[in-house]
Amino acid sequence: MSEVYKIGVVFRNQTPEILDEPLPAGSPWQIEFFPEDALLHAPAAPRRDFLVVFIPSAGSSGLRAHVPRVFPGSQVIGYVPSGATAESAGMHDGLMVIPIPLSLSRASQLLDGIASVRAGRRNESLPRGQGEDLQAFFDSFISIVESTWMSAERLPAMISLLGRILRRVRAEECLIYLREEGGAALHRAFGTNNIQDIELFEEQCNSAIVDRVMRSGTAYLDNDFRFEIRAPFGAQGCFIRSILCIPLVQRGQRMGVMEILNKAGGTFTEEDRSLMEMLSRPLSVAIHSIQMYDGAERLTITDDLTKLYNFRYLMQYLEAEVKRCLRYKKKASLLFIDMDGFKQVNDKYGHLIGSQVLAEMGQVLRKIVRETDVVGRYGGDEFVVVLPETPLNGALVIAERIRRKVDDYTFVAKDRSVHLTISLGVANCPKHTLTAEGLIKKADAAMYRAKELSKNSIKVAV
Repeated sequence: MSEVYKIGVVFRNQTPEILDEPLPAGSPWQIEFFPEDALLHAPAAPRRDFLVVFIPSAGSSGLRAHVPRVFPGSQVIGYVPSGATAESAGMHDGLMVIPIPLSLSRASQLLDGIASVRAGRRNESLPRGQGEDLQAFFDSFISIVESTWMSAERLPAMISLLGRILRRVRAEECLIYLREEGGAALHRAFGTNNIQDIELFEEQCNSAIVDRVMRSGTAYLDNDFRFEIRAPFGAQGCFIRSILCIPLVQRGQRMGVMEILNKAGGTFTEEDRSLMEMLSRPLSVAIHSIQMYDGAERLTITDDLTKLYNFRYLMQYLEAEVKRCLRYKKKASLLFIDMDGFKQVNDKYGHLIGSQVLAEMGQVLRKIVRETDVVGRYGGDEFVVVLPETPLNGALVIAERIRRKVDDYTFVAKDRSVHLTISLGVANCPKHTLTAEGLIKKADAAMYRAKELSKNSIKVAV
């Protein structure tokens, strides 16, 4: 929070809590409160240095009309108490309404985005019409920030935002590439999915372009690009004709790249480039907001050591999957996995090496299973794999694939090479049980039979 933000808060009966904790010492935020009656009846002396003004969402139209005159250039946002119904928040008659109090991090995301839009709007060199573009983009940006309250709405909100970019610049595809967590590689995080088989383009030439923009921090524009994406089975493919790439920067750190493909009926202009560079700032704030809250949610559902789903999430997911299975007459299977002889690894090499082996086992399992399967750490050296819409014979095929992969795998922890095997139990709904707890118990019992009889083997529940 390096910029100075003046924030106005209009209230009726009592001063509301805008933030859920006190401002830290030295904060550049300056919050001033204004009683509604005094504001409405006092002379409208303009206060031009306010970034945003919060007003009660339920109120007279006179207040909404009066506030922009008193605070020209500020962004007006309505507020409701955080305990209000979900329908109270959102866009109402052109006014964005949010629940308060806000956390400091959420408020920072919101204010940074508003500041980015206002900075662009004040730029006198903007071509005519870009001020309206920025306001429309801001409305979508606010929807992104609001969507962080509900994880299911984040992806649709981001796709809607990218669609707005495409409509403004009249292009065919918009892609967002972000830095891998803990690494330098980029991955495609969002896209409008208008061009099929985009993976071929990414693999053969696009990764170099995106990496160059990421490393240099400068935009890339090419209106003479020629690359054909050939569709399979003789279907008509498409050409990548023009590319506009813009680096995404959040608080001075490059976080990714926005790429826009195939300008409709012409070429990308310097006006397109200027506008996209301007919009990249609030877009970066919106993406960072999503990443922040996704990361916070992951901490509550993942195991710290293996980065797999934890026991709590596993049981929640499994219960939901069993209910869906029974309701729609589907089949679901579960694998219960235990590492053979893991105690000897701890005894021989120590618990640090044992923990590294467990973490590596988690990565091995994730790479073997399908994207639709859910892998979690049940506890200790026990793992569970939930296989949605999978009959018993299909589960056995997957179980054997896992058993063979682990048997052939060499775990490396520091300078130690460790060979391990696993025992697996398989249970199916509705064949063996009709409850989530029953699936766990049945598969667990089958796993113990496999371990007692021979280890490195698979047994089916009875």
